Amino acid sequence: PPIRCSRSTYYGFGYDPVSDDYKLVRIVQLLGAKDEYFHSEAKVYRQLGFLANNVLHLLAFKTPESSKRDLVGFDLRSEEFSLVELPDFCLDENIYFDVKAMGGYLCLSATYWELGDIVADVWIMKEYGVKESWVKLMSSTYPDLLLCSPSEVPLAFSKNGDKVLFHFKLNRDIRDSLVWYDLGSKRIEEVGIRGVPIVYDVDLYVESLVPLN
Repeated sequence: PPIRCSRSTYYGFGYDPVSDDYKLVRIVQLLGAKDEYFHSEAKVYRQLGFLANNVLHLLAFKTPESSKRDLVGFDLRSEEFSLVELPDFCLDENIYFDVKAMGGYLCLSATYWELGDIVADVWIMKEYGVKESWVKLMSSTYPDLLLCSPSEVPLAFSKNGDKVLFHFKLNRDIRDSLVWYDLGSKRIEEVGIRGVPIVYDVDLYVESLVPLN
């Protein structure tokens, strides 16, 4: 059903191996907080939401007055919420960030102003749920980075795990780039694709043999 006057809306989709079922989660943040998920077998909505460790994650405000966002996890097995601790840096309204899964790990990217420069940081959580396991994957400063959204979006590890594929979002008059970032040498190698527009989005596609009825 439609939900009006929402402040933020989040969607997630994942498979729960315990119940052998797929779950679509929508979380809508209003003046309070309302969440619901659609059970693929029951085909009904219940009031009860990017997937890592069988947990769907989102960044949300605790209250409408909050300026700090928290990382919230929704466990597909227990259908319970929990808070996931973030690395030690301030996530406020002046920082543009995103959380996603990459190679089974929780990954956080943030873009912000620091001493007059646009800085982009990418963090990865090596051990799920352990705050001390957050490791900064890369940090860079470029004058052409796009500030209004996460500028360096991690997509995937290479097969041997020594490189990370990034989508660089740059200013409007400069073409976005797909690049390989070498974790050892810290070098960047651009991936050339003909015919792509100046600005674009990238999503990962994973095939499945299981039909969704």
